[in-house]
Amino acid sequence: MPDAKTAPDQATLMRQTSRILKGTSYSEVWALLLEGLGFFGITAVRYGLTRSRYGMSLGDLQDILFLSTLGTQDFTDYIETGLYRRSPHYRWMAENDGAVSWGWFIDEAKAGRLPEDEQEFLEELVAAGQPAGYLISFPSDTTRLKGGLGMMGQRGWSQAQMDALWVSHGEGIEAMCIAAHLNIARMPLPSKRNPLRPRQREILEWIADGKSMQDVAVLTELSVATVEKHLRGARDALDVETTAQAVARAALLGQLFVVEEGSTA
Repeated sequence: MPDAKTAPDQATLMRQTSRILKGTSYSEVWALLLEGLGFFGITAVRYGLTRSRYGMSLGDLQDILFLSTLGTQDFTDYIETGLYRRSPHYRWMAENDGAVSWGWFIDEAKAGRLPEDEQEFLEELVAAGQPAGYLISFPSDTTRLKGGLGMMGQRGWSQAQMDALWVSHGEGIEAMCIAAHLNIARMPLPSKRNPLRPRQREILEWIADGKSMQDVAVLTELSVATVEKHLRGARDALDVETTAQAVARAALLGQLFVVEEGSTA
């Protein structure tokens, strides 16, 4: 665990946070965040973002951004199997904002305040040698968007060591994580669906602006039949039945009015 001599100074953290905020892609922001967390010996990190949350559900799993240093199988093992639903960490994130020590969950379990499935989940983590960690749940100004990040100390760290690190450097660590989340949340959310084609996006944007089919045909210099063909393709790509639903989902996923790479708009 870094001590006063090896921990980064405030200027270094400020520079790293600035670099994170200026990142222009998920991969760049993620790499910069991992670099910053690495200053503190934190190398195991998991980040998730959904714009289609409904209650305790993450929404359509095709529309989730999930970044993890634990390997590509982590999404399948933790999300697709539904394992996250048994996690007290996930429930806390869904119901709260801010940062919490993983020691809090152990204390809750010892006090008998966790449901049986969450108790078993923690016991499985302990049996697997799960390292110490911290969880951050990012606040959102909409009911559908939610992001969270879990970070784990190195093998051999006790939760007491992780908590001591947080007391000394938690403010700087959390600031970097919030910067990464805010930058990522403003980007179009990647999806496992077929991406919208430029013409499909353009037509959906005109529809979102309140234009009729005839208006769009004039504005794009296409026939009404061709406009409808592009809209069918957009509906298929977004897996919805109506054009109104296509506009709503594309907007929810941040895929409308996107500034193209290299544009000065």
